[in-house]
Parts: sequence; C-alpha cells; structure tokens
Amino acid sequence: MPFESSNLPPWVHSFALIRDRTVVRDEDGRLHSIAEDGSDYEIISTWPLPEELPTLLGDPGLSGHQGQTRLTFLGSPDGVASRELAARGWSLSDRRVLLVALANDVEQVAALPETASLFEAPMNDYDVVEIADFDAPVGRGRIRFADGFALLCDPSITATSNVEQFRAAILANLAATAARQGLPVLFMVTTADTAAGTRSERGAGWSNATQLTTFTRS
Repeated sequence: MPFESSNLPPWVHSFALIRDRTVVRDEDGRLHSIAEDGSDYEIISTWPLPEELPTLLGDPGLSGHQGQTRLTFLGSPDGVASRELAARGWSLSDRRVLLVALANDVEQVAALPETASLFEAPMNDYDVVEIADFDAPVGRGRIRFADGFALLCDPSITATSNVEQFRAAILANLAATAARQGLPVLFMVTTADTAAGTRSERGAGWSNATQLTTFTRS
C-alpha cells in the first residue's frame, strides 16, 4: 500500500500541522515536530529495522528534548521493535488508524437541531468548523487542504446529547468543503477500536488505510 512505503506520504506533514505542531525536520523518511507549547517532541516514521532502532533513539532532537518524547510508527506493528522499546523504557500510549475515502462517497449534508448553528473560520494551517448549540460551543473539526487530498481532524464533541448528530454534521461539512475545493481524496486519523488496531465504527465510504502506533517516554 502507498501509505506504508519507506518514504513518508504527504498526509504525514499535514497531520503534524493540523495538530498545531511545528515541523522542525522532514528528511530521511522521518518527520520531526514539536508541540506548540514545546511540551513534547515527536518523530513519525515507518517501523525501524532492529539495527536502525539505536540510531533512531539516539537522534539529537529526541534525546536532547527536555520533556516528553513520542515515537509514532506507520504500518502494522512490529513485535521485535515493540519489545525493544519497552525494554528501553518506552510505553505504548496510543493506537490510531488512518481512514481514507473518496469525497463523493461520503455524506456531505447532515441536519442540525433547530437550536444549533455551524460556523466556519480559516486559520493559518487549516480551516475550522465549529457547532454551537444554544450559543454554547459543542463540537469542532479541522480540515487541511493539500495537493490532491484533504486531511480531516477527527471531530471533538463536548456535548452530552446529540453527539453523533453533531459529529456527522461536522464531517459532512468538511467533506463538502473538500469537494468544493476539487480535492477527491479524504484522509482522517482516528482512534482504533479493534484489537487488530483498525477501526470498525466508521461512516459510509471510509476504509482503513494504515495503523499509527505511538510510544512515549518522559
């Protein structure tokens, strides 16, 4: 699959920016970024070979950061590398999955309750869609436009009612926005919900593309 090649696919760079991260290096199949507040340093890459792991862990950006460090690997988990990371003090902290869809295959219209309103706002690295219900924020999503695709941020819903309706409305708006931009492919990173590290609960048109496994160390 093209999402698991040795060279990082373009959506990885967008994935850093849509999370308010600053990319500090993007070379040799590794993308280095730091959180907006400087609290953590992350390297995204494909799973390293056993002989490559010491070099990765000894990277100056990673080893020299004063704070939490994160390693996110693309593709099917590697048991040997996982065990070696655990032996070196790294903890498995997150398992996510990249979903992919054609913009025209996903819902682009979704109704809101009469008390809710949807707002859009362009930002520097992405656009924001927010829903307010009774004038209080209840959900937010992000989208970043790139060459031939759009990357969506899995919506954040703070409401305790109409949760799925708000989520569907945000995703439909983001998909429609990408379609208007002439971007045929949609990507979205979301939490895995199966033991295999994939996503079973997903909207029509979406498919599992590749896994993201994150290890952290403080």
